[in-house]
Amino acid sequence: MLDFPRSTAFNKRIPKQKFYEKLSVSSGLEQQFVKEIDTICWKNKLSPETLNVSAGEKVAEIEVFEINLKEQSISKNIIEAIDREISYHLVFVLKYKDLGQVWISFKEVNKSREGKFKVDSYYKTEWLNYDNLSLKIKGLNLDKIYEAFMLQVADGKLQLDGGSDIKEAVTKGKELEKLEGYIKKLEAKVKNEKQYNQQVKLMGELRKAKTQLENDLKKAEVSKWIR
Repeated sequence: MLDFPRSTAFNKRIPKQKFYEKLSVSSGLEQQFVKEIDTICWKNKLSPETLNVSAGEKVAEIEVFEINLKEQSISKNIIEAIDREISYHLVFVLKYKDLGQVWISFKEVNKSREGKFKVDSYYKTEWLNYDNLSLKIKGLNLDKIYEAFMLQVADGKLQLDGGSDIKEAVTKGKELEKLEGYIKKLEAKVKNEKQYNQQVKLMGELRKAKTQLENDLKKAEVSKWIR
């Protein structure tokens, strides 16, 4: 359970139909809400009024939504629909029985749609015992607090080194995922390749890619401990 200060507690249950009314959802997405979600509770509001911190340049408030699920999974487009339309930064706590999982995104103001957000990438924890979920509030303004939440949830998949900012870290993270996908494809090609010379060539490419991945992961681990 996320142990935020009492001053941030909101604990307001939101009927699912409120999302149908307020969000631009299709009939198919509405059916997913009904099928997958039991209840939604607005658990916490992190703001200058509820915490002794300043507003950020990009993050005005952080809202924590707890979604009780009917099964141990949720369609990503449900999270995205809520995230895009609500004009604050959100932390999603998914709960199924005694298990919990935290989702968070990198999001920016959508310049082409006033009051809306553009969601770039999602990060989530493993499924854990609900009582073991943890997010520590770190930072003197909401930009830094949300950034710290992202780094904790990403658990090493985001690298903040030198003078880089969170957006650059997200870009690097996507490059890392792309490299991991490339390695999987190479491994499959090596396994299926019958010609020896071609197999040797693919093995060379695979070793090079794995070395690059190993070096990138080491940097991520160093960044994690430095923080």
